[in-house]
Amino acid sequence: MEVTLPPDLKRQVEQELASGGYHSCEELIEHAVRRFLNLRQRGERRLEALRRVGMAVDRARLYDRVLIPGT
Repeated sequence: MEVTLPPDLKRQVEQELASGGYHSCEELIEHAVRRFLNLRQRGERRLEALRRVGMAVDRARLYDRVLIPGT
């Protein structure tokens, strides 16, 4: 797979490589993609947990007693 980055990202990747934090561009990109996927998965789990909380509040009919700041 080949990846073409816009010039600004390419410069940042080159700076990161020059700093010695990564041994290769591939290593940096792999780390970035894994982090992105992990964060997205974590966000999906949090959203699902919030949905379950909302459903539990609905089932218990607690929504009349829940105060939401700013509303």
